[in-house]
Amino acid sequence: MSKTIKFNAGKVQYDEETKKCTPLPHKGQVVIKPSEEEGCFDFRWSPKGNSGNVEVDERLIIPGDMTFKQVKSCNTGRVIALTFVSSGDRSLYWLQDVGDVEEYGQWTEKDQELLKSLQALVEEEEEPVEETVKQESKEEPQREQTRAPITSIDDVLTVDVIDKHLTSLSDKELVEKYGDLLPEGVKPTREEIIRVVRNGFFQQANKELSSTILNNGVGQILASSLGYEYQGEGIDAFLEGLRKAK
Repeated sequence: MSKTIKFNAGKVQYDEETKKCTPLPHKGQVVIKPSEEEGCFDFRWSPKGNSGNVEVDERLIIPGDMTFKQVKSCNTGRVIALTFVSSGDRSLYWLQDVGDVEEYGQWTEKDQELLKSLQALVEEEEEPVEETVKQESKEEPQREQTRAPITSIDDVLTVDVIDKHLTSLSDKELVEKYGDLLPEGVKPTREEIIRVVRNGFFQQANKELSSTILNNGVGQILASSLGYEYQGEGIDAFLEGLRKAK
Protein backbone atom coordinates (compact mmCIF):
# COMPACT_ATOMS: atom_id res chain seq x y z
CA MET A 1 0.00 0.00 0.00
CA SER A 2 1.55 3.29 -1.06
CA LYS A 3 -1.20 5.67 0.01
CA THR A 4 -2.69 6.49 3.41
CA ILE A 5 -6.14 5.24 4.45
CA LYS A 6 -8.26 7.64 6.51
CA PHE A 7 -11.81 7.33 7.81
CA ASN A 8 -13.93 8.86 10.55
CA ALA A 9 -14.65 6.54 13.45
CA GLY A 10 -15.37 6.58 17.17
CA LYS A 11 -14.37 4.10 19.85
CA VAL A 12 -16.69 1.40 21.18
CA GLN A 13 -16.81 0.11 24.74
CA TYR A 14 -17.41 -3.65 24.94
CA ASP A 15 -18.81 -5.38 28.03
CA GLU A 16 -17.48 -8.94 28.28
CA GLU A 17 -20.28 -10.04 30.65
CA THR A 18 -23.29 -8.67 28.77
CA LYS A 19 -21.62 -8.92 25.30
CA LYS A 20 -22.96 -5.41 24.65
CA CYS A 21 -21.26 -2.79 22.44
CA THR A 22 -21.66 0.84 23.55
CA PRO A 23 -20.42 3.49 21.05
CA LEU A 24 -18.70 6.33 22.92
CA PRO A 25 -19.97 9.80 21.95
CA HIS A 26 -16.73 11.52 20.93
CA LYS A 27 -15.70 11.89 17.30
CA GLY A 28 -12.45 10.54 15.96
CA GLN A 29 -10.39 9.56 12.95
CA VAL A 30 -8.39 6.48 11.96
CA VAL A 31 -5.22 6.93 9.91
CA ILE A 32 -3.29 3.95 8.50
CA LYS A 33 -0.04 4.51 6.64
CA PRO A 34 3.15 2.62 5.72
CA SER A 35 5.46 2.17 8.69
CA GLU A 36 9.21 2.61 8.93
CA GLU A 37 9.19 -1.11 9.73
CA GLU A 38 9.47 -2.78 6.32
CA GLY A 39 6.26 -4.48 5.24
CA CYS A 40 4.26 -3.13 8.20
CA PHE A 41 1.80 -0.26 8.74
CA ASP A 42 1.13 2.29 11.48
CA PHE A 43 -2.44 2.41 12.84
CA ARG A 44 -3.52 5.53 14.74
CA TRP A 45 -6.90 6.49 16.13
CA SER A 46 -7.15 10.00 17.60
CA PRO A 47 -10.09 12.05 18.91
CA LYS A 48 -11.31 15.17 17.14
CA GLY A 49 -11.77 18.52 18.84
CA ASN A 50 -12.17 18.78 22.61
CA SER A 51 -12.67 15.19 23.77
CA GLY A 52 -11.30 15.47 27.27
CA ASN A 53 -8.72 12.92 28.36
CA VAL A 54 -9.47 10.37 25.63
CA GLU A 55 -6.34 8.37 24.85
CA VAL A 56 -4.91 8.00 21.35
CA ASP A 57 -4.71 4.42 19.99
CA GLU A 58 -1.43 3.61 18.22
CA ARG A 59 -0.65 0.13 16.91
CA LEU A 60 1.78 -1.54 14.54
CA ILE A 61 0.03 -3.63 11.88
CA ILE A 62 1.96 -6.75 10.87
CA PRO A 63 0.29 -8.40 7.85
CA GLY A 64 -0.97 -11.83 8.83
CA ASP A 65 -1.31 -10.98 12.54
CA MET A 66 -4.41 -8.78 12.42
CA THR A 67 -7.98 -8.92 11.14
CA PHE A 68 -10.56 -6.24 10.37
CA LYS A 69 -14.12 -7.61 10.52
CA GLN A 70 -17.65 -6.26 10.56
CA VAL A 71 -19.45 -6.84 13.88
CA LYS A 72 -22.69 -8.20 12.43
CA SER A 73 -24.39 -8.58 15.81
CA CYS A 74 -24.43 -4.80 16.26
CA ASN A 75 -27.57 -3.27 14.63
CA THR A 76 -27.40 0.19 16.18
CA GLY A 77 -24.30 1.25 14.30
CA ARG A 78 -21.65 0.13 11.85
CA VAL A 79 -18.88 -1.38 13.97
CA ILE A 80 -15.50 -2.76 12.89
CA ALA A 81 -13.47 -5.10 15.12
CA LEU A 82 -9.67 -4.89 14.95
CA THR A 83 -8.23 -8.15 16.37
CA PHE A 84 -4.64 -9.36 16.85
CA VAL A 85 -4.34 -13.05 15.96
CA SER A 86 -1.27 -13.70 18.11
CA SER A 87 -2.66 -12.22 21.33
CA GLY A 88 -6.44 -12.11 20.85
CA ASP A 89 -6.41 -8.40 21.80
CA ARG A 90 -9.36 -6.58 20.20
CA SER A 91 -10.51 -2.98 19.71
CA LEU A 92 -13.85 -1.81 18.30
CA TYR A 93 -14.60 1.33 16.25
CA TRP A 94 -17.89 2.69 14.88
CA LEU A 95 -17.97 4.44 11.51
CA GLN A 96 -18.95 8.11 11.57
CA ASP A 97 -18.90 9.22 7.94
CA VAL A 98 -21.33 12.04 7.18
CA GLY A 99 -24.40 11.02 5.19
CA ASP A 100 -24.99 7.68 6.89
CA VAL A 101 -26.74 8.94 10.04
CA GLU A 102 -30.33 8.12 9.04
CA GLU A 103 -29.87 4.34 9.31
CA TYR A 104 -27.24 3.66 11.95
CA GLY A 105 -26.96 -0.08 11.36
CA GLN A 106 -27.12 -0.01 7.56
CA TRP A 107 -23.81 -0.72 5.84
CA THR A 108 -23.31 1.26 2.66
CA GLU A 109 -21.37 0.33 -0.46
CA LYS A 110 -18.67 2.77 0.64
CA ASP A 111 -18.43 0.99 4.01
CA GLN A 112 -18.01 -2.38 2.31
CA GLU A 113 -15.27 -1.02 0.06
CA LEU A 114 -13.47 0.39 3.10
CA LEU A 115 -13.67 -2.97 4.88
CA LYS A 116 -12.29 -4.76 1.80
CA SER A 117 -9.37 -2.31 1.69
CA LEU A 118 -8.61 -2.93 5.36
CA GLN A 119 -8.82 -6.71 5.00
CA ALA A 120 -6.54 -6.63 1.96
CA LEU A 121 -4.07 -4.56 3.96
CA VAL A 122 -3.66 -7.10 6.78
CA GLU A 123 -3.60 -10.23 4.62
CA GLU A 124 -0.07 -11.52 4.28
CA GLU A 125 1.09 -11.85 0.70
CA GLU A 126 2.15 -15.33 -0.30
CA GLU A 127 5.35 -15.72 -2.22
CA PRO A 128 4.70 -16.99 -5.75
CA VAL A 129 5.59 -20.61 -6.25
CA GLU A 130 7.62 -21.30 -9.36
CA GLU A 131 6.91 -24.62 -11.01
CA THR A 132 9.92 -26.34 -12.52
CA VAL A 133 9.71 -29.13 -15.04
CA LYS A 134 12.18 -31.92 -14.38
CA GLN A 135 13.25 -33.88 -17.43
CA GLU A 136 14.92 -37.22 -16.96
CA SER A 137 18.05 -37.85 -18.98
CA LYS A 138 17.56 -40.51 -21.68
CA GLU A 139 21.20 -41.48 -21.39
CA GLU A 140 21.07 -42.00 -17.62
CA PRO A 141 17.53 -43.15 -16.77
CA GLN A 142 18.64 -44.82 -13.54
CA ARG A 143 20.68 -41.88 -12.29
CA GLU A 144 20.13 -41.35 -8.61
CA GLN A 145 19.04 -37.85 -7.63
CA THR A 146 20.47 -36.29 -4.50
CA ARG A 147 18.34 -34.21 -2.17
CA ALA A 148 19.63 -31.08 -0.49
CA PRO A 149 19.40 -31.10 3.33
CA ILE A 150 16.41 -29.34 4.87
CA THR A 151 17.43 -26.01 6.39
CA SER A 152 14.04 -24.84 7.65
CA ILE A 153 10.94 -26.64 8.96
CA ASP A 154 8.67 -24.62 6.68
CA ASP A 155 10.52 -26.01 3.66
CA VAL A 156 8.52 -29.18 4.36
CA LEU A 157 5.53 -27.99 6.38
CA THR A 158 4.39 -25.31 3.98
CA VAL A 159 1.11 -23.42 4.44
CA ASP A 160 -0.44 -25.51 1.65
CA VAL A 161 0.56 -28.75 3.37
CA ILE A 162 -0.85 -27.54 6.68
CA ASP A 163 -4.02 -26.35 4.95
CA LYS A 164 -4.60 -29.82 3.43
CA HIS A 165 -3.96 -31.43 6.81
CA LEU A 166 -6.48 -29.18 8.58
CA THR A 167 -9.07 -29.75 5.87
CA SER A 168 -8.84 -33.50 6.49
CA LEU A 169 -9.74 -33.11 10.18
CA SER A 170 -13.19 -32.86 11.72
CA ASP A 171 -14.08 -29.93 14.00
CA LYS A 172 -13.72 -32.23 17.02
CA GLU A 173 -10.27 -33.40 15.92
CA LEU A 174 -9.17 -29.78 15.40
CA VAL A 175 -10.10 -28.88 18.97
CA GLU A 176 -8.46 -32.01 20.41
CA LYS A 177 -5.20 -31.60 18.49
CA TYR A 178 -4.70 -27.82 18.41
CA GLY A 179 -7.17 -26.14 20.77
CA ASP A 180 -4.64 -25.89 23.64
CA LEU A 181 -1.83 -24.65 21.34
CA LEU A 182 -3.56 -21.53 19.99
CA PRO A 183 -3.22 -18.00 21.41
CA GLU A 184 -5.84 -17.06 23.99
CA GLY A 185 -9.09 -15.94 22.37
CA VAL A 186 -8.45 -17.65 19.02
CA LYS A 187 -11.13 -20.21 18.09
CA PRO A 188 -9.82 -23.60 16.86
CA THR A 189 -11.35 -23.35 13.38
CA ARG A 190 -9.57 -24.13 10.11
CA GLU A 191 -9.66 -20.47 9.08
CA GLU A 192 -8.28 -19.13 12.37
CA ILE A 193 -5.54 -21.78 12.61
CA ILE A 194 -4.41 -20.99 9.05
CA ARG A 195 -4.38 -17.29 9.97
CA VAL A 196 -2.11 -18.06 12.94
CA VAL A 197 0.21 -20.14 10.73
CA ARG A 198 0.52 -17.27 8.24
CA ASN A 199 1.21 -14.50 10.73
CA GLY A 200 4.68 -13.03 11.13
CA PHE A 201 5.17 -14.13 14.74
CA PHE A 202 4.55 -17.80 13.90
CA GLN A 203 6.92 -17.69 10.95
CA GLN A 204 9.63 -16.01 13.02
CA ALA A 205 9.26 -18.63 15.77
CA ASN A 206 9.49 -21.34 13.10
CA LYS A 207 12.76 -19.90 11.79
CA GLU A 208 14.19 -19.61 15.32
CA LEU A 209 13.32 -23.25 16.08
CA SER A 210 14.89 -24.35 12.78
CA SER A 211 18.07 -22.42 13.59
CA THR A 212 18.23 -23.94 17.08
CA ILE A 213 17.85 -27.49 15.73
CA LEU A 214 20.54 -26.91 13.09
CA ASN A 215 23.15 -25.17 15.21
CA ASN A 216 22.83 -26.30 18.82
CA GLY A 217 22.75 -30.12 18.83
CA VAL A 218 19.42 -30.37 20.67
CA GLY A 219 18.12 -33.50 18.92
CA GLN A 220 18.22 -35.70 22.04
CA ILE A 221 16.63 -33.00 24.20
CA LEU A 222 13.76 -32.53 21.73
CA ALA A 223 13.25 -36.30 21.40
CA SER A 224 13.04 -36.66 25.17
CA SER A 225 10.71 -33.69 25.72
CA LEU A 226 8.38 -34.49 22.80
CA GLY A 227 8.35 -38.25 23.37
CA TYR A 228 9.76 -39.67 20.15
CA GLU A 229 12.76 -41.92 19.41
CA TYR A 230 15.97 -40.01 18.79
CA GLN A 231 16.93 -40.16 15.08
CA GLY A 232 20.00 -37.93 15.08
CA GLU A 233 20.71 -34.22 14.72
CA GLY A 234 19.29 -31.76 12.18
CA ILE A 235 15.84 -30.96 10.88
CA ASP A 236 15.62 -34.13 8.72
CA ALA A 237 16.15 -36.29 11.80
CA PHE A 238 13.75 -34.19 13.88
CA LEU A 239 10.94 -34.58 11.32
CA GLU A 240 11.68 -38.29 10.84
CA GLY A 241 11.38 -38.83 14.58
CA LEU A 242 8.00 -37.11 14.63
CA ARG A 243 6.80 -39.19 11.65
CA LYS A 244 7.71 -42.47 13.34
CA ALA A 245 6.03 -41.37 16.57
CA LYS A 246 2.58 -41.07 14.91
